Formats: sequence, C-alpha cells, structure tokens
Amino acid sequence: MILHQVTAADGTMLAVVEGGVPEGRPLLFLHGFGQSHRAFRAQFSGPLAAEFRLLALDLRGHGHSGRPESADAYGDGPHWGADVAAVRRALGARDVVLVGWSYGGAVLADHVAAFGTDGIAGAVFAGACPRLGKAAAPYLGPAAKAHFPAILSDDPATQVAGARALAQAIGKQEGVEMAVADTLSVPLAARRAMMRRQGDGAALAAFDRPALVVHGRADGVILPAMAEWLADTLPRRHVHLYDSVGHAPFAEVAPRFDADVAAFARRV
Repeated sequence: MILHQVTAADGTMLAVVEGGVPEGRPLLFLHGFGQSHRAFRAQFSGPLAAEFRLLALDLRGHGHSGRPESADAYGDGPHWGADVAAVRRALGARDVVLVGWSYGGAVLADHVAAFGTDGIAGAVFAGACPRLGKAAAPYLGPAAKAHFPAILSDDPATQVAGARALAQAIGKQEGVEMAVADTLSVPLAARRAMMRRQGDGAALAAFDRPALVVHGRADGVILPAMAEWLADTLPRRHVHLYDSVGHAPFAEVAPRFDADVAAFARRV
C-alpha cells in the first residue's frame, strides 16, 4: 500500500492509503468515529483490490492524519466536506464511488452538500449515519447510547473501557484492540467536538447519483431505521439489509459486502 499526504484547505495534513489497481475505478472509503483506514483492511486484501483503485482517508484527528489543536477544527464547518474534496483533487479521483461507514456517512453528506455531485459516480452507505446531533438521536442503538458517553469521559480508564465495549459491540471480534487504540488516539477535544455536531443530512435528497445502502439488521450502534431513512431520502437508491450482521458489514461478512460493492461500482 501507498501512503499519500494531502494538505487540507486549513493546512491540516490528511493521510490517505492507496491500494488495488491504479487504473481501476476509484473507491474512496470514509471510516467511522474514532477509527481509521485500518477498518477496511479486508477490502484492501480482498477481491476489490484486484479490480478497483482503493483509497481510504484517515479523517482529521484520526489515524495518520494531522490533529489540529483547536476543537473548532472538528466541529460544524466546511472542513469535513472540504477534506474529501482536497483528497479527490490531489489524487485525481474522478468518477469516484464514495463509501461512507457510520460517521463517514455524515462526512460524505457534508461533501455533497458543499460540492455537489460532479465527478461522483455513486455512493455506498455502509451502516452509515449521515444525520448528526438531535437528528441522529432516534437512530442511535443501545451500544451507542451505552458506550459513547464513556468514550467522552474525563476519566482515562472510563474512556478505555468505553472504547473496548464499543469495539466489541460493533461486530466481528478480530481487531478489537486495534479499534480501541485508534479511538484513544483521537484527542478528547476532537471526540467531543465531533459528537456535538448537528446535521440533518438533507443534502442527500438532491443526490442525483446511484446509491447503495448496506445495513446490518443486528446493528446495535446505528439502528436499521437509518437505512429506511436513507431509502426514503435518496432518489436513486438500492437497499441491502443483511440478516444477523451488526455495525461493520464490510468486516463481518466481507465477501458478501465486497461482491455487492463490486457489482454496484461496475454498473454506475
């Protein structure tokens, strides 16, 4: 894999991992809250890598990306959508398929709201939560309600316990400690600012590209009702609900997820 460094509009260094086939259609993965590109390691080592150009952004404050000191750099504002634009522009990702998991779905929605759909071939919403704050509250599952407060606690031990419990609740058990380390590497001020954000995802009603919605019926972090909201909101959507699958379908049932994404990316 190749590690790229892209400078965001506000000067933050953004890390992007690249794998797969350089001449293939680009798939740009956007991970969830407190995670990193490592969440998509099954995709980078699986069949998608034989056909597509795979790109995975570490969101600001996460993974190998820069960690601005000001909490404002993680709150409401243009930076989230602009970060995706900076990556697409720097790496020449045209006709891209955006893949947003969990909080990454909100970043995807931020990007569409600010920059429209030019150059986007389609989007995949995987256990995605494109609504934030008050708008997201009805869709938060028991695992989110139980463990997010601990992750935002002042007490380091409580943060560790919350991060581990959330990682275990996400689904497939491999990589729990990796997920915990990724969460705790995000500055506490950044975690809190991200969770204070507000957004209703309304821009997705004007998303005029094909969309694939993948959601686990057993998701205890973001309820499957969010997939229903996406189905009602996105004009050109196809919905796959996976039985007995939790919050990370790309990890829990990687072969099925990869096959669905590949079929979608070929036809858009």
